[in-house]
Amino acid sequence: MLYLPHYAGALRCIGQALQNRNIEVFDLKSHTNDFRVQCGDPNPPYIALIQVAFSTEDIKILDRDGQAMRGQSSGEVRFDSLAEVLRAVGDYIDNKRGHLRGINNTSSSISDYPAVEIEYETRAGDVQLESLSLSFVREASVRMYKKRTRLPNPVSIFAQRR
Repeated sequence: MLYLPHYAGALRCIGQALQNRNIEVFDLKSHTNDFRVQCGDPNPPYIALIQVAFSTEDIKILDRDGQAMRGQSSGEVRFDSLAEVLRAVGDYIDNKRGHLRGINNTSSSISDYPAVEIEYETRAGDVQLESLSLSFVREASVRMYKKRTRLPNPVSIFAQRR
């Protein structure tokens, strides 16, 4: 199992890579040195399964590429995008101080209750399996965005000029 101090950033990078491939349905597993994703082939006839692996080095490269792209973006954020959903799930696991074992959205594609299933190990070594509704994940994504874009207290900016 790959132990990372911050899953939010790594999972955002993986989400961006999957989005670029038009992949929507996936099963992500954390392994010793990488993440492995099994997903539905986004190309017709849509019946094959493909596997993609992301090492820590791949994630660093994806992060650098993503930073360059964010500087050129229109500023519009889609909180239901795969990258934002995975970032919010990563933040959820980070806040629980857990170690990710897996994430999948395969059951949500066939049910009326859209959700992301996560499996993680707690600090005590217990394995937790949770189902997070997409509305909960979207709200968490919005909270993260608001937290990142908060401006400092304008009064303190003016007070420092003297």
